Amino acid sequence: MRLVLQEELAKSTKMGDFKKIQQCLRQATFLSAVRLDPISSVQVKNAERKANSECAVINGVSTVAESSFYGTLRLLQDLSVQLCQMHHLNLDPSAVYENIVCRISRTVASADAYSKLKRIIKASNLSLIRTEDAAMRNVPSTVDMFESGGQLHANVSTTVSFGLVRNAELLYGKGDINQHGFLVNQRKSEPIEVW
Repeated sequence: MRLVLQEELAKSTKMGDFKKIQQCLRQATFLSAVRLDPISSVQVKNAERKANSECAVINGVSTVAESSFYGTLRLLQDLSVQLCQMHHLNLDPSAVYENIVCRISRTVASADAYSKLKRIIKASNLSLIRTEDAAMRNVPSTVDMFESGGQLHANVSTTVSFGLVRNAELLYGKGDINQHGFLVNQRKSEPIEVW
């Protein structure tokens, strides 16, 4: 699947067919749910800051951004403790909370997804860049936490957005992609077209 996608992207880019590129990416269903790597403890504080500033839907309950009573962090903390205690799960509620907070943080999730997706896209003559479109549209993250069979489960869905640029445009010094995946050093006179 991955190789077929890379070949189709390379062919469509050479032809300059943006609509075909979009179609290829939409048909690659394995891109709609990317399994992320384990979380490092360094990311937790940053993730908490970001998650606190965004709305989420947790077990069907909408949270209020930046609220200490109805906010994302408060609801996740309470739910983590309650589920672990109620079902006598041998889990640390704070570890459960930290893992979920890192996954609903758009910044942490997009950085993790970027590192995986750029390997797939880079093989064609396109480069993947991170954009802030999902954050600007205020798409809430959703979390469904539940116990089943003596185990705690959490389905976390966080929408992040990416764009594509042609590698040829980067080669001519019009811009560059920094280590975090953002487009930088763009010339004002020659903006790079982001797909």
